[in-house]
Amino acid sequence: MTYSPHTLELSLILTTEKFHKLQSKAYEKSQGNHRVYQKNGVCCDEALKDKGVKIEYHNNTYKKKIKFIINPTKVLGGNDVKKLWKPNDDNIRKLLRKLKEYIDGYFDSKYKLNDFKLTRIDFTVNIDVGDRNNVSAYIKVLRNIGKVKGFGPKYDKDDEEINPDLSFDLKGNSNGVEFTAYDKEAESRQKAAKGILRVEVRLKKQKAIGKYTDETAASKQIKYLAANSKDIFLNTFTRIVPRGDYYKKKEAVQLIEDNISQKKHREKMLRLIELVPKKKSLYLAQKEMSDRNIDKVMAMFAKINVSPITISKRHKTKYLKNLYSNLL
Repeated sequence: MTYSPHTLELSLILTTEKFHKLQSKAYEKSQGNHRVYQKNGVCCDEALKDKGVKIEYHNNTYKKKIKFIINPTKVLGGNDVKKLWKPNDDNIRKLLRKLKEYIDGYFDSKYKLNDFKLTRIDFTVNIDVGDRNNVSAYIKVLRNIGKVKGFGPKYDKDDEEINPDLSFDLKGNSNGVEFTAYDKEAESRQKAAKGILRVEVRLKKQKAIGKYTDETAASKQIKYLAANSKDIFLNTFTRIVPRGDYYKKKEAVQLIEDNISQKKHREKMLRLIELVPKKKSLYLAQKEMSDRNIDKVMAMFAKINVSPITISKRHKTKYLKNLYSNLL
């Protein structure tokens, strides 16, 4: 499995005077080819689009920022629909070399890579589950997790722009971390992504990035984070997705009764399975149980390879394999 940094966001904070001077220069250079345009109040410059870099001018009231939003796979000449960049020492150095070159060229050597702050990094895996029906089935069962400790739904349930069949999205309450699992074929509209469940862990604040590295220079942060993509991804994934295969409730109950001999343990597991759909949240179900040893209860589910998250009655799918079998 490839654990890949999929998106990097570099932010350069400038004085109002310097910001507007650079923005005006971007417009001047773009005359005749329409590469600079306004979108949702942001000035976008496509000067480096073909190289995998988007440039945005954010004219906020209190902070003027220029952002470089980077797709490392594309910067390195790849296509991220099916095959993601797999970091190693050589290609991390190559990525940094290219970023330094692009930033240096764009600003005519006035600003360098380490003048920017790394303000976002996404870690991505592509899990091939066979076809779109399976992708949809996994998304539906993941949505049954609801909220988990430290995370809540990213989007309001009444948001008509979000199709619940296509993604499961959580946002950290205060930790600057996001989690999403989505249908890559639907998002990309490319047949090459057929059967791909894409899962991403996003560190969207500097404090979230600072949890993993003491480095302050953007180049050193990128180098360290890219080299440790797997550990960083799994640190959040394991907090959100419980281990175990997914079954209908009846089958899950039977497996617990057949494999857990101690009555006390068995009753706790059966109670959790009952509570999750009622509370519509794994975290709220655990909280309702008020069990100081809830981690041991979760460990027992993992031991018999049964998830406490069951497949809804109304869904046709009867069984889904443990996602960890693809990741580890």
